[in-house]
Amino acid sequence: MKGIWKAIAYFVLYFGLTMILQVLLSIVFCAIGAANGLHDETLIMEFANNNILGMTVISGILTVLILYFVFKLRKKQVKQEWKLNRFKVKDVILGTVTAFSFSFLFALCTYNVSMENSLMILKSVGFYNEVIPLFGTIMMVVNLLVIAPISEEIALRGIVYSSVEKTTNAVTAIIVSSILFGLMHLMAGGIVLVIGATLMSLVFGYIFHKFKSLWVCIIAHAVANLPDFILYNKPDISDGIFWGLVIFFACVFIAGICVIHKTAQSDNA
Repeated sequence: MKGIWKAIAYFVLYFGLTMILQVLLSIVFCAIGAANGLHDETLIMEFANNNILGMTVISGILTVLILYFVFKLRKKQVKQEWKLNRFKVKDVILGTVTAFSFSFLFALCTYNVSMENSLMILKSVGFYNEVIPLFGTIMMVVNLLVIAPISEEIALRGIVYSSVEKTTNAVTAIIVSSILFGLMHLMAGGIVLVIGATLMSLVFGYIFHKFKSLWVCIIAHAVANLPDFILYNKPDISDGIFWGLVIFFACVFIAGICVIHKTAQSDNA
């Protein structure tokens, strides 16, 4: 149990840091809005909300840096602690294909579900694009494909999973890290996203367990975020195409899990 409580403490540190940084950044952007002539409280809050993407990017970068220095101050070997190990190209391919297929499958199953935080992010993207053409789109790409995968995988796999596994086992580590990963997404998309993030995290945890490299998880996480761009404008999909895609990605996902299991077994033999 000691490892689990330690992992939860690290998660609280990570999540708490993210929230505190976003609150502080919100105050900063409110002050910027006021300094630029916005005196109405509603307009100031709207200005801050329009910059939510910028806050997310900045807080993600700062959180990773703070976690790194926390581990360094505790004289931890970050590379070993977070399992930033070398990896094989085939491991990355298997991990990314499996993660992407599951992510796309979940995106299809929740195709018509609206998530409040996603709408706020999209509004923020539009705001930045108006200021500088494509700037908001570039920021969203950087956040979803670089910053979020790195910060979340360091926290949930590199730290939480590893802390739990040291005193229990891989199954417990996968479950604990997945539940915490899911809960972390509650405010972003409600119970639907919590369920999806938890299930997605189970996949990441399995990949991490089998390939023993956080880099593989980070890359797989980045690729798993791609359906957000592919289905960005919610294109009309006929029932036939919809169910065809569901069956296709379900088969790819199951095949991916089976291949990963066999590949990892042969590598350890």
